[in-house]
Amino acid sequence: MSAGRLAVLLLLVLGAARADAQGRVVPEPGARPSKGRVVPAPKARPPARRQVKPKASAKAPVRKSVPAPVAPPVVRSVPAPVTAAARPAARATGPGSELAVTLITFGIGDAVWERFGHNALWIHDGATGQDVAYNWGLFDFEQPGFFRRFLTGDTKYWMAGEDAYSMVQAYHAIGRPITLQKLNLTPVQALALRDFVERNALDENKYYRYDYFRDNCSTRLRDALDRALGGALRAATDTMHTSLTYRGESLRLTEGDVPVQAGIDIALGRPADAPLTAWESFFIPMRLRDALRIVRVPGANGELVPLVAEERQMAPPPGAVRVVEARAAPDHTRRNLGGVLLAAVIVLLRLLMRSHRWAAWMLALLGMTWSLVCGLLGVALLLAWTATKHAFWARNDNVLLLSPLSLALVILVPAAMLAGRGVRRARVMGAIVAGMGLFALVRALSPGGQPNLEVVALVLPVHLALAFSLFLHLPRRAKPTPAPKE
Repeated sequence: MSAGRLAVLLLLVLGAARADAQGRVVPEPGARPSKGRVVPAPKARPPARRQVKPKASAKAPVRKSVPAPVAPPVVRSVPAPVTAAARPAARATGPGSELAVTLITFGIGDAVWERFGHNALWIHDGATGQDVAYNWGLFDFEQPGFFRRFLTGDTKYWMAGEDAYSMVQAYHAIGRPITLQKLNLTPVQALALRDFVERNALDENKYYRYDYFRDNCSTRLRDALDRALGGALRAATDTMHTSLTYRGESLRLTEGDVPVQAGIDIALGRPADAPLTAWESFFIPMRLRDALRIVRVPGANGELVPLVAEERQMAPPPGAVRVVEARAAPDHTRRNLGGVLLAAVIVLLRLLMRSHRWAAWMLALLGMTWSLVCGLLGVALLLAWTATKHAFWARNDNVLLLSPLSLALVILVPAAMLAGRGVRRARVMGAIVAGMGLFALVRALSPGGQPNLEVVALVLPVHLALAFSLFLHLPRRAKPTPAPKE
């Protein structure tokens, strides 16, 4: 695994689960190729009829940011898009009648960065024979300051077009489930969409600041489609309220990956728990795919027509790893009761201290380590809240559980346990940390509270056990014996 991928994986564990979840790693225009390309392009030579040839006009799609992928000689496994000739006669005339638009949705994969799916718009031009897939999920690990910008919420992504057959074939080859939805657009709408994405692909327009939830590759595609539909997609879905949340969807799609789920639950604050409308839920490509099946929009004559004219599924090839998409957000509160076990160990060591010196050393080491981890996480959460552009890392009640105040116990716990020094200060600080944890529990149980009971179940028992151990009788520092008077 390259250093870039390892670093992103570590960031994901800290809660940045969507930074590269949907995109593909490609070199930035003019930069040397990245070592972290997620989806390798097939290497075989493509037939000439499938090759994408940009137009000479200023509106031609700009694809120099993506190393031109090439399709294999045989692409029968990729269904061809609906051509202009296959459309009803009433729609087969006028500008745009030669265009057919297909939404490609790539389902989840096994790797962390594949868990949120991906999507693209396939535009077929019957007049030129071009098949271009546009997607908004391109980034490069080797951009100047990539990881600094990533941590501060200022990550730069861009969009581009590439050969549609090659893109579908590449994702199919690595085992991703694929859905192709032919969209029921009028010629005017198809032409407007094609013109917009070609303008968007120009160098001066294609870059944007990536946001995990509100401005990612799926929401960009959603907005482009809604623009072509004259706002009909948003009008049909923005008033449909759901029980989904950004936190719940992130946990649902990472089911089975315990470290990543723990990082998501710790890092996300209260803004990630607001109920979403159907429109907002389209930050997940599969949610957009599912909604388009039932959405109806005005057609050429003003009557409502289904937005999806035809749908085809491409199953992963035989032997591919199948990852089942969870249907609902999981509840791991019971799993995180492991904090109770750690708390029991602390209490046992405290009782053994009365007769075993090694127990005091073990308890001091455990208390130091626990306090150090909690304190450093608390500092990270405060910085994420106050010093970055990550809006969904703000107003995080987990700061009450993972407090920077715990850093004081890194020194106070061993001093009190081993030498009987600073016992009163250690008790006061331990009580404050435990009290903040209890307050976090009250807030979590209150109406409208942050649903962080899983974090509470993991952290609070240990805080209480450590405070309890400090309040039991501790060895006092021996007072110096006064010298005998002569």
